[in-house]
Amino acid sequence: MTDRQPNPQTYDAIKERGRAYLMVFRELSKRYGQAEAMSVMRSASYAHGLAIGKPLACFAPRDFAGMAEGYAKTPDDGAMFSPDIKQLNDSCLEVQMMTCPIKDAWVEAGCSDDEICTLLRCATALDEGTFDAAGFDYEIELWSPGKQGCCRTKITEKAGSQR
Repeated sequence: MTDRQPNPQTYDAIKERGRAYLMVFRELSKRYGQAEAMSVMRSASYAHGLAIGKPLACFAPRDFAGMAEGYAKTPDDGAMFSPDIKQLNDSCLEVQMMTCPIKDAWVEAGCSDDEICTLLRCATALDEGTFDAAGFDYEIELWSPGKQGCCRTKITEKAGSQR
């Protein structure tokens, strides 16, 4: 975790992404219902994650220190999401994001805890696409009311990958 302050312009840009997620999700929900809105949002987020994950494929199958630098500590060496590295060894990277400008945008917009959890389910499809494109297996534990920080992710070697 870092005590550095995030770059305000970068923080605001990522926070704006959270606002956009919220507006698009609400509009899709009105028009097509919540289930379809979630499906569309997850699909779009996953596709975006595939593009993000391609450059991280150089760390597969098990360069977890590289993933800590290239994923967990980006975009600004950890200041933006305040990653708390719970485990980093030859078999995995487990990280708890302690801050999240995207979730902050939803809190500031007055979203209920339920709506934040729904939006996180949509947004974490980006991470799923990222890890799939990068060539890793993963487990994502979403934030829920009463938990500190935001989401927690465990990244491991893809099952069946070549040594």
